Amino acid sequence: MSVEAIFEFNEPLNFLKEYFDEDDDLKEIIVRRELFEDGRNKVFVNSKVFNLSFLRLLSPYLYNIYGQNDQKILTDKKSQLELLDRAADNEGILEKLEKISSKIDFVKREIDELNKLDQEKLQRKEFLEYAINEIEEAEIEEGIIDKLKEKRKVYQNSEQIFSILKETLDLIYEGDNSLLSLFSTIENNFLNLSKFKKEWEDDYKRISEFSPVLEDIAYKLRDFLEEVNFSPEELEEVESKLAKIERLQKKYGESEEDILSYYEKAKEELLKLGSLEIDIKEKSEELEVLKKEYEKLAAVLSERRKKTASETEKKLKRELEELAMKNSKFRIDFIPASEKFTPLGNERIEFLFSANIGEELKLLNKIASGGELSRIMLGLKMVFVDGMTDTYIFDEIDSGVGGKTAEKVGEKLKKLSKKAQVLCITHFPQVAAFADNHYKVDKYEKDKRTFAKIKILSKKERVEEIARMMSGSNISDAVIKSAEELIRLNGK
Repeated sequence: MSVEAIFEFNEPLNFLKEYFDEDDDLKEIIVRRELFEDGRNKVFVNSKVFNLSFLRLLSPYLYNIYGQNDQKILTDKKSQLELLDRAADNEGILEKLEKISSKIDFVKREIDELNKLDQEKLQRKEFLEYAINEIEEAEIEEGIIDKLKEKRKVYQNSEQIFSILKETLDLIYEGDNSLLSLFSTIENNFLNLSKFKKEWEDDYKRISEFSPVLEDIAYKLRDFLEEVNFSPEELEEVESKLAKIERLQKKYGESEEDILSYYEKAKEELLKLGSLEIDIKEKSEELEVLKKEYEKLAAVLSERRKKTASETEKKLKRELEELAMKNSKFRIDFIPASEKFTPLGNERIEFLFSANIGEELKLLNKIASGGELSRIMLGLKMVFVDGMTDTYIFDEIDSGVGGKTAEKVGEKLKKLSKKAQVLCITHFPQVAAFADNHYKVDKYEKDKRTFAKIKILSKKERVEEIARMMSGSNISDAVIKSAEELIRLNGK
């Protein structure tokens, strides 16, 4: 199933500009929603796919719905403030105020964290200094653990290593029949032979290359012998270093890299702790600047709200008089906000109402009846029409009012339709008679399912429907004439 609606505007809809290209025509908005049997749905705006949550954001810019169950718009304090702000065109100021409010909250959290850190500074400072010293004393560097473990292994097997090294050194260099001594004899022999034959000269050169290699190995072996010739204290020192590093691994990280990383971070934090007082002072100064900026903007917002509230009270009084509420009184009170620096400014509002002479003004949600709320809402729509949407949908806004008052409601809806498109669902013939077009909605059953159909009525069908609304199923010629007269009078 697919449902489609076309909305036309005199100017491009600003809300959609960031979602479309500059050359896209945003004066005409086509919204289509496709519903599938498995519960899935698709939303298209000018053929571009969006999700359902986006459609909810877009809806207030396209139309405004008020039904008999939507009286919370009038009785809820937050909704009252939103209504006033929309009428005062405060959206730009509120966006700026929200940004400043968010910054204030952020800087406050930063100051709280700094203050908390400042309280723990001494203890934290001592801990960091201890950790830094502990890591520095261990002389941590990359590969140190492997080097120490290798050294320990050598020390622990020093006797076997010493014996092998000594034996090898004797065979190569120090023994009576050492390799170097034998090679020296062989080298001299080939040197003498090289005088007689070219081939022997080449052999001499090859053999002479071995002696330097053997000598180099011999020198290294001698150095190794000195290295393994250690005292028990040296082994104990290596064991101590490894034990110290193992303790650091448990505290600061498994590898040398982890420990060194912790070391650098600890030094950085220690440096920051030294500048905490300066940071707190700077953040506090930043907070004061933001608060002054907020107060300045909030004062402008408050002034705009109070001006609009005053104008609304005067205009609404006239509207209510025309809706058969001549003795009613309406006032918007401003109350200081319980919380400071919120995105909504420094005050909250309350709608106060009195329906009759001699009654004091009380909270609207405590005193107004359903019919009164419906008329107040319609009156507000008339007052705020220029600052709201171009399409209004009223679902039985005449609920709870009498016949004569319903006629007044119809007159207001007719007047409102001169400035905006009005769609009205009603059971009152006095209201329906004011319409430019009349649609009839019927429900019917088919194949054990309920369906609804809507039909635009012809001139004759409209008279018959108005007559039915007036007298029920018994429609006489007199009722038909009354319906014709009602349409003639109210259709002007």
